[in-house]
Amino acid sequence: MFIVAVSAVLILTLAGIPQHLAQDGWLALVAGRLVASHGIPHHDYFTVMAHGEHWVDQQWLAQFVMYELQRLGGLQLLTVVYVLITTAAFGAAIAVARRLGGEDLHVLAMLPLGAFFYLVTAVSIRTQGLAYPLFIATLYLLATDVRADTPRRRTWLVLPILIVWANLHGSVTVGVGLAVLYGLLQLVRYLLARVGGAQAVLQALAFVVIPPLTLFATPYGSSIVHYYRLTLLNSNFSKLVTEWRPVTSIPILAVPLFVLVAGAAYTLLRTWRRTPAFDALVLVALAIGAIDAVRNVTWFGLAVMVLLPGAVSKLRGGRPAPLRRARINRLLAITLATLALLTTLVIATRPDKWFTSTYPARAIPTLERLIAADPQAKVFADVHYADWLIWEEPRLFSGRVAYDTSLELLSIKKLSAVGALAGFRGKGTPTVLKPYRIWMLNPTNKVGNRTLLAQPGVHVSLRSKLVLIATYAPTSRG
Repeated sequence: MFIVAVSAVLILTLAGIPQHLAQDGWLALVAGRLVASHGIPHHDYFTVMAHGEHWVDQQWLAQFVMYELQRLGGLQLLTVVYVLITTAAFGAAIAVARRLGGEDLHVLAMLPLGAFFYLVTAVSIRTQGLAYPLFIATLYLLATDVRADTPRRRTWLVLPILIVWANLHGSVTVGVGLAVLYGLLQLVRYLLARVGGAQAVLQALAFVVIPPLTLFATPYGSSIVHYYRLTLLNSNFSKLVTEWRPVTSIPILAVPLFVLVAGAAYTLLRTWRRTPAFDALVLVALAIGAIDAVRNVTWFGLAVMVLLPGAVSKLRGGRPAPLRRARINRLLAITLATLALLTTLVIATRPDKWFTSTYPARAIPTLERLIAADPQAKVFADVHYADWLIWEEPRLFSGRVAYDTSLELLSIKKLSAVGALAGFRGKGTPTVLKPYRIWMLNPTNKVGNRTLLAQPGVHVSLRSKLVLIATYAPTSRG
């Protein structure tokens, strides 16, 4: 059944690649191309609003890897490898759950909700995906060590994992938090119980001190603090960026999340004497993080799949009945595994236009024509399109588009002005749009677009299901 689950996830994720290749993926390719050509960036020159801003590109390594995959095999290789990585993390979560004492039926029982929250964001093709296997590896090494009588040498592997992770994605802070929590709990355990000896105490102390230092193991050194200050400590993100909002802002996520949290809390309370404190505290911390921001539900989903089955097995007691109908399950697994392989091969041979089918093919020719008529014109493009434009035509759009997915580079004032456009209902042209002669709007914002397109001096050049492109000529009324 586990092969069935992994194969099904692989097939569904591969089939949805065009919907999952969005702005974050294009930013990764744009920045990766820059890293490959010119080295680590320190200032942004891709956009008008962030032109010359100090840029700490914390995700440089993941961007470089993704760009190189694209360079070697096109979007076909990049997207297929990405899906294989995220699916491998899903499969590894199942394997680790079983290694940590979860019985097969209980692992299977935890899969639907855990997988749901994992896949909510894991399917999006972006740099974060390269961190999922590192999260599983870190959690596995730490969770197995807390179950051992004496510290294991292989637990030290967590430190190089964190160093690599620190150059892939900002979620390394989650891994650092896990390592520090492990160190604190082990330190208390060794000191209070007087077990393990001096070596064990020193290892525990090392895991309290060293993991936070791995955050600085990047080409930016201490400047990395600037990045985390602009992202993790930026309260404006929670107001303007969907992924940074509390999970209660999306009821379809909030309801099952609170159900799962309640179930996990009940299980942990019933088995608190038999469940390692590390497991319980990790689930509690990640649940709080998931409630605080939508972007964190992925880590909670993975932790549920890995840690909760073992606790459920302790709660149920004894060994559950084995999975029945082995022949049928085996046949189903072979069939789906074969289908997954065939799907992978089919996707790998798809033409480029299939991967970009959710982006407007007519947009770039239209923009080229408008810019040829007004070579100094700047483009205010919705964040969905900006990095795609820069990727497709870097010479034409680099430094010409208003802003892109690197929202941390925008000042609070600029970020607020951009965010206000979605709900704009006023009269007169919004100040943030006035410097731009070409507007590229997302048609999903129907009410806001209707208001903007009704402004004096605005003329529609292209209207489709995928994009709205308009020109803006200032008038005395605008």
